[in-house]
Amino acid sequence: MTYNIGLNVVEVDGSASPAIVGAATSIGAFNILTRRGVPNRPARITSFAQFVEQFGGYFSGGLGAYLVKGFFDNGGQTVYVNRVVATDVTTGASPARIELNDAANPALRLRGGFRGREDPGTWGNDLFARVTASNVAAQRVRETAAANVAATDIANTVDMVAANFPSLSVRVDGETNPTVITFQASDFATPTAATRAELRDAINRRSTKVVASIAGNHLVLTSSGEVARLRRDWTSLQVTAANATLGFTNMASPQRGTTAAIAATTTSVANPDAFQVGDAVRVADASDPARNGVVKIVRIVPTTGEIEWTPQLANAANYDEFQSTLVPVQFDLTIGLGGGQPENVVETWTGLSLEPDLPNYALRVLNDSLRGSRYVLASDLTPATPRRVLATLAFTRFPTAGRDGEPTPQDFIGDPATHTGFSAFDSYDVQLLACERTTPAVVTAALTYCANRGDCMFVGSVPEGFVGNGTAAVDYGKAFQGKKVYGAIYGPWIKIIDPIGSGANPVKWVPPTGHVMGVYARVETTRGIWKAPAGDEANLQGALDVEYRLSDAEHTDLVKNGSINGIRVVPGAGIVVDASRTLSTDTRWLYVNVRLLFNFVKSSLKQGLRWVRQEPNKDTLWNAIKFTSVNPFLMGLWRQGAFGTGSPDQVFRVIVDATNNPPDEVDKGNLKVEVYFYPSKPAETIVIIVGQMPSGATAAEG
Repeated sequence: MTYNIGLNVVEVDGSASPAIVGAATSIGAFNILTRRGVPNRPARITSFAQFVEQFGGYFSGGLGAYLVKGFFDNGGQTVYVNRVVATDVTTGASPARIELNDAANPALRLRGGFRGREDPGTWGNDLFARVTASNVAAQRVRETAAANVAATDIANTVDMVAANFPSLSVRVDGETNPTVITFQASDFATPTAATRAELRDAINRRSTKVVASIAGNHLVLTSSGEVARLRRDWTSLQVTAANATLGFTNMASPQRGTTAAIAATTTSVANPDAFQVGDAVRVADASDPARNGVVKIVRIVPTTGEIEWTPQLANAANYDEFQSTLVPVQFDLTIGLGGGQPENVVETWTGLSLEPDLPNYALRVLNDSLRGSRYVLASDLTPATPRRVLATLAFTRFPTAGRDGEPTPQDFIGDPATHTGFSAFDSYDVQLLACERTTPAVVTAALTYCANRGDCMFVGSVPEGFVGNGTAAVDYGKAFQGKKVYGAIYGPWIKIIDPIGSGANPVKWVPPTGHVMGVYARVETTRGIWKAPAGDEANLQGALDVEYRLSDAEHTDLVKNGSINGIRVVPGAGIVVDASRTLSTDTRWLYVNVRLLFNFVKSSLKQGLRWVRQEPNKDTLWNAIKFTSVNPFLMGLWRQGAFGTGSPDQVFRVIVDATNNPPDEVDKGNLKVEVYFYPSKPAETIVIIVGQMPSGATAAEG
């Protein structure tokens, strides 16, 4: 580095190690059925309104919308939603579609879609499409010379006094009323001997619409183009009253300018900026409907307005240039949902083309991943055919109906190789996983997925009707118990208002999964990730009742024997989550908050220690990791109450030194950091002892 003479200030990173920032803790992941949405493409959602916009809201075929609504109603802020669909080739989900014709041949296919991807399902049966020709300004052939009128020869001087200063009446560029140019004595040095030059100058002073000039012994009038430019028309001149003094005769018809010729493969246009190479252009002669052809532009010369096209224009020599126009072939596509009335219109796409080499190519616009259609996916049926003109179409419902199908458990489970089902969340930072299905195979797959990730926890529910049905719920929970299980199950189902139900007060029974996940997020925000998401403050917003009201004894049996956390009606608190057990049988991993805290610490350390990679593996690095990164992070958690009773030295320990990084491991490029801590545990079983004691009175001898 070169320094200047004088004072130099240089900024450096310094020797301090980056602090560890806490990882996200309550981002949900829902693997669910939705009315619409791109299958196996998780979308980040931050409000229920956004969910409705992308996934279609409530529908009778699935519970996904109810779960997501419960999540946001109870404090959830961010969730990734993955739509599950039936994948069977014959009976599985398929999109509604319509084919739009070029003349009589199908040219463009529209299917239910979202931003360039297929969006199958019966939701698309409400789609309508309309095609109209775009309102594109027609362009004229370039005018190479403005209209002009030549007078007859006149003498070197004329007597304007004897002629009573005769005015000149000229209709310019097709105006309705002629322009009248008058003369007066002051225009001439000697009015009785006015020269041709004085006549020329007087005309030019009186009007800017025409330009007078002298050619030999006569005057010439030329249109300035001022009116023609405003009217977007050709220049023309017509003397409407004879003026013998100036040499002009009355004209029966206007004199037009000169245009460029329309040849078989080229012409020049007035506004070349209206075209681009690749445009399909209709060349039409209004005087003869038979003279009408569509060509494709291959070259444009902006300076001259010349355009060249292919193939050859049939009968080009017969075209009347004054009656001919050139218009880019474009169409407008309007999409309706639920009908073809103005209130049903959801999208309008203007200026589309069927030419694949253009920026406004229909597929390029409609299928754009960021700004494309939220309702249709376009396919070009004849991309090799140029110069196609899409036929107009009134609002028409998509004739081929979409299908939802019935998803199987395997559709929810998915395939890790193709990142479908639960594996669709592989590349996303999520901490809570939910699914609307309670099938044992699906629940087992979800728990396995979370265990393999190591940073996520499954939140599930017992099947409908299991709680209160003998030992059904306990047996269901036992089937998933294990020494260390990354998940928890809740029950019974809860009653909520059903926005699409029938009757005066429509309600619906749903699994509590979404509401419970929202409680997780709310408690984490208000109390911390180490607080068990249960108790009086863990009430379910939006829940009207529970499917079965548990007694204390039933709840104890459910929790201790089945590892099922009860949803109960508690007087004064409402409907609350009344336990916080995981499915683990090892007492070290018994509680939900312990599982969440460990996931949080692991994720925070993984993200916060990325700076360590490729650093020199020696004691200075070990000390930096321990004393400037990990210890301060754990100390912050201790101050907030994340750990059990005791001083910092008693509740957490960090080992990163020569004892766990011997030379042979260092030589292999390995670095080991060990972090141990004692997590806070919830007060689950409260024992209050109430008994009698002897009277406080005493007897003494007097």
